[in-house]
Amino acid sequence: MSKQYEFRFGGAGGQGLMLMGDIFAEAAGTKAGKEIVLTRSYGPEARGGACRSELIVSNHPINYPAVRNPHFVVAMSQQACDKYHGDMDKDGTLLVDPRFVRKIPAGVKNFYSIPMTKIAEETTGSTLASNVVAIGATAALSGVIDIDHVKQAVLEHFKASLRAANEKAFDAGVKAATEVRQ
Repeated sequence: MSKQYEFRFGGAGGQGLMLMGDIFAEAAGTKAGKEIVLTRSYGPEARGGACRSELIVSNHPINYPAVRNPHFVVAMSQQACDKYHGDMDKDGTLLVDPRFVRKIPAGVKNFYSIPMTKIAEETTGSTLASNVVAIGATAALSGVIDIDHVKQAVLEHFKASLRAANEKAFDAGVKAATEVRQ
């Protein structure tokens, strides 16, 4: 990575978007030793309102601490997709969950539709791990942060009793991303 890379994770409150930002920040900053800036924005509602987490990753000091043209956008709701894709880099990538995002905005060249909630349900028996599936898919599709660093950050984040399920969810996300990219 020669320049800085910008991520935006958007969805509805309660979908684990803040956790996604935290895990990628941990993987990039602590594990990979890169410069990072992590910011968060919540809608007026605690659950169900639009929210986002944004991360800048760079090999050099970051001079402006706000995402301006994200290279990678994850949209876990239609509202987030509509609201947060507009300033994407022209060659940026959009990742959506088709359960919640049915309309891809015109003009988005690079997008992937991965049923992250369905995969979480099938893999772990719960939809709660859909954000961890998204983390795995994002790590595999973006290629910015070493997948092993991201996986390590995921495993360290959860208490021991939840690690096995979240590891399965992460691995399923990586696998799904690899399959859609072929």
